Amino acid sequence: MRARWRPGYLRDVLAMLALGLGLLSGQARAQDEAAVAANLLQRMSGALRTLDYQGSFVYQHGGEIDSLRLFHEGGNRERERLVSLNGQRSEILREGELIVCVQDGRPTTLFPSRLDSRLLPLVPEARNRAFGTQYSLGLAGEDRVAGYRARVVEIRPRDAYRYGYRLWLEEDSNLPLRSAVVDSAQRVLEQFVFVALDIHVKPKAGDLTSAASAGAASAPDEVALNSVPRWRVADPPPGFLFVRGQRPTQAPTSAEHYVYSDGIANVSVYVEPRDTKQAAPPDSALTRGLLNIYVHVEGDWKITVVGDVPRATVQRIARSVQPVPSGSH
Repeated sequence: MRARWRPGYLRDVLAMLALGLGLLSGQARAQDEAAVAANLLQRMSGALRTLDYQGSFVYQHGGEIDSLRLFHEGGNRERERLVSLNGQRSEILREGELIVCVQDGRPTTLFPSRLDSRLLPLVPEARNRAFGTQYSLGLAGEDRVAGYRARVVEIRPRDAYRYGYRLWLEEDSNLPLRSAVVDSAQRVLEQFVFVALDIHVKPKAGDLTSAASAGAASAPDEVALNSVPRWRVADPPPGFLFVRGQRPTQAPTSAEHYVYSDGIANVSVYVEPRDTKQAAPPDSALTRGLLNIYVHVEGDWKITVVGDVPRATVQRIARSVQPVPSGSH
């Protein structure tokens, strides 16, 4: 049977074709945007490590605003110094993989470097495996920050287990001039903004040292695990994978610390024996800005999960920590 011709049939067919072509064109544009954004983020990571720069920025977090001064010397062994400009006098210094904190009236502490040890806050160490899986990337136009032209890159989470980022990258160097962390409703949770920045200006030797830190540091408080971890996260949120295990030197020998990451967000899992002379406490949660902490007791063990991720993430991880089967040791 021949199809009956009706008025407007050709118009409808053409409209459907145009809609299909429009959808394909939109998908292609989104893919192109994601590729450009990924390339900018890779350049940002390189610029943060290799370039010399110094400047002042404001950091808004938890209802407070801090003013800070940052000095950075790039190269194979980076050196950084972050100085508070308001409130209690404090400094943080980094050289290579060592971090030193200096505060008035308190002893200096030396820490081993974290996965994201840079001193500039709210700048993710974006790894390629995270792109297109747990996050989507996009561009959000151009802006001007601290006198520089900037391109705005967005890192959008695909679920509620992680935060999103909005980054203002300087047009030529790709250094971040501003960064904002947003929740699933796109509300800004924390942000920093440079108000003055000198790029390609090498700090003076005195800008990277602190007399208060000389000879005052203690030993690193964790060592790498030399055996198979005793515990594992049986049901982590999508994308979070085991990165490394460590043992706190000042804790019982059975205590262990694990790091899980989705390529952008990092979560620490601490497992240690609890005081069995006391009744097992109920689960507890604490939120400080982006940071969420969840404590869960499982038998004779206390599990503490810490990370700059939503509460649902640390809660799910804490409640799914299980002993590694004996055959795996």
